[in-house]
Amino acid sequence: MGEVADGLARQGDDALTALLARASAHRDAALTGAYADRRVADALTHLHAWHVLLEGWVVQHLAGVTPAYPAEGFTWERLDALNDALYRAHRHRGFDEARMLLGASHLGAVALLRELDEDMLTSPAGTPWLGGMPLAEVAHECLAGHYAWAEDLLDRSGVPAA
Repeated sequence: MGEVADGLARQGDDALTALLARASAHRDAALTGAYADRRVADALTHLHAWHVLLEGWVVQHLAGVTPAYPAEGFTWERLDALNDALYRAHRHRGFDEARMLLGASHLGAVALLRELDEDMLTSPAGTPWLGGMPLAEVAHECLAGHYAWAEDLLDRSGVPAA
């Protein structure tokens, strides 16, 4: 495993551990106002769904297919619609299932990143479908960066720190 993947994994693991401790302590908290009145479980499944997208992009790229980025039928200008579609796909899940799915998809994303060479993670030329961003930057945003977003949701909803 390279330095970049190791750093992504370490940052992601640390941020996820902190987030899950806080979320577990307040599993029934409503994210009133901060996240369209959704639940903690909805924030966790949102993170899980973005892990699934990340894994799909990488797997398609490795297979020689240009991934639909951010997702089939969506553009970055329609990000709210994509996030609403992800919410609708997972809103039936309870906290325990959401937590389990997030933990598993985090491990899957990190394992996949560890299989990639440093150049694929750091060179924008290797992933032109990312529009000039290196894959490591996108992976960070889907892992530790996204966990910081969820922590901010909890902050703005008045959920106490763990």
